[in-house]
Amino acid sequence: MRPLTSLVCAGLLLSPSLSVRAEVTPVSHQGPLGLEIQTEVESRYGHDSNLLWLRDSGQAIDSDFVGISPEFRMVGERGLDRYQFSYLGDYRRYGSSHADDYADHQFQFDGSWRFSLRNAFKLMYQYRLGHEARGEGLTEGFMLQGDASPCPSDADKKGRALCGDATFGRFQINEPLRFKRSEVGGRYSYGAPDARGKLELALALSHKELGYLDKHLYLHDFERYMAEQEWQENTAIVELFDQVSHVSRFRYTLQTNLRRYPANPRKDSDEFFLITGVMSQLTGKTRIDANIGGIYKRFVNDPQAESFKGLNWDLRLEWQPLDYSKLALLSSRTIRDPGGDGGYVSSQLYGAEWQHHWSPGVATTLSYHDIRDDYHQSVVCGNDNRHRQDDIHRWGMGISYDIRPSVNLGLHYQQADSGSSFAGQPIDIGGNCYGRALGYDKQQLSLSLKVAI
Repeated sequence: MRPLTSLVCAGLLLSPSLSVRAEVTPVSHQGPLGLEIQTEVESRYGHDSNLLWLRDSGQAIDSDFVGISPEFRMVGERGLDRYQFSYLGDYRRYGSSHADDYADHQFQFDGSWRFSLRNAFKLMYQYRLGHEARGEGLTEGFMLQGDASPCPSDADKKGRALCGDATFGRFQINEPLRFKRSEVGGRYSYGAPDARGKLELALALSHKELGYLDKHLYLHDFERYMAEQEWQENTAIVELFDQVSHVSRFRYTLQTNLRRYPANPRKDSDEFFLITGVMSQLTGKTRIDANIGGIYKRFVNDPQAESFKGLNWDLRLEWQPLDYSKLALLSSRTIRDPGGDGGYVSSQLYGAEWQHHWSPGVATTLSYHDIRDDYHQSVVCGNDNRHRQDDIHRWGMGISYDIRPSVNLGLHYQQADSGSSFAGQPIDIGGNCYGRALGYDKQQLSLSLKVAI
């Protein structure tokens, strides 16, 4: 690594822990109209061993980086009503690859109104301008260098020709892909706060959209490929909460997600969930938060696509033998849409996290996550529909030191590696097939300072 390694090695040996997100006590300032204003800024300096998530270590770009993440909130209250507007930025600059610099922005409004003891309404709007790093998302498995063979004349006849490898240069991808994502939702609930058997017949409705920016900067085939991954989703939720006691709560949920891809209707899908959950303090030292549900996912315009019927879950068991030490075991299974061709990905996660406070101001965290992604796709680049399974391992450690309640210093290390049973799975872009190199090995080391102003 670069000189940064020697700077922090001693700290890592003293703190076997995971990347700890810096948290500070907000400092409130009185603004106009009685609003409370809170501002926080986190600066970060570090090193990334594999910016582009490449499998070939010979092509990997390693770089030091500097970043800054400002956060701004305006909070207002009137009786039981509460309003909050927030902005979160994320700016990063890489010393060895300025092409991968980025600036992300997120704006959010949250409003909560209580019309009586039992009737409440919440409104949320979020708008995000973000990025996909090269080598993630739509460019997963792309290379800096590879077989540059042109497409043969019969390449548009699916499944019959491979047009070399998918490289960033082939499609003029010289910087991260930028996207915009928005979400608006409302939730009505009925029930007295914290009352036993309260009904949050939380009639909740939301609408989400994802779109990519600057598509015209890329070659026509990749521009169309990006447009085919843009989606809109409508969600409806009906929930019932049963607050058995102050430390135990049951949840019952019906949920429907209707996702549509305007430029690629073959990927359109409907999802139906039936979920039951429990959150309970089992003993003075043990706490469980578990949600288990049945899901049915169907593809409305692709008769060849495989529907999914099965279980989803999200389980977290916490054990706190001491006031200053906590161990968490977690497991989850989710179904999500892959990039490129249609179908779905069944993703299972198993992990453990440990947090220990050595003193009121010093905490360390250690974590490990094991993830298995099973791809179920009806068509992969023409007629090649071989099954693909990815195994991902993530480790993290770090130390967090509160210099004062409003100032936090952190040291973070993260490592991730991924391998695929179909490491060369091709991708269909514009009716042509391009080879990929799936998998990566990546480390990131950073030093952070977060201040509430």
